[in-house]
Amino acid sequence: MATQPDFWGELDFPQIRTPADILREQAALLGRKTRNLIEAKVYTSVLHGDFIHTLDLVVPTLDNYSYQLIWIAHGIELYPVRTEDKRLNSEFEFTEWVRQTLSSEKTRRIVSSLLAQAKS
Repeated sequence: MATQPDFWGELDFPQIRTPADILREQAALLGRKTRNLIEAKVYTSVLHGDFIHTLDLVVPTLDNYSYQLIWIAHGIELYPVRTEDKRLNSEFEFTEWVRQTLSSEKTRRIVSSLLAQAKS
């Protein structure tokens, strides 16, 4: 029996950091900073062919209270990433947006408020 021809050619499997990977990396850091009083979790779903990722702040001592801090969507090609109000065309633009969002005054107020409540 003849072998079947391979029409796939050589497949390249480069190391790619996906938007979800970037969010998970940052999520892992928050628990350490807050002695696990606040954890960050990344959830992924698929809707109409788009990948939807959220980064939620979760407070175990408050009956697992959850606050959605980041919501993003992207297609199969990873970029552009869509947020509620922006379109980010590259990994660089996305990581800068995540950095700005996580270090923003609003995020600091939210984390401070959750920490105060988690300790009481």
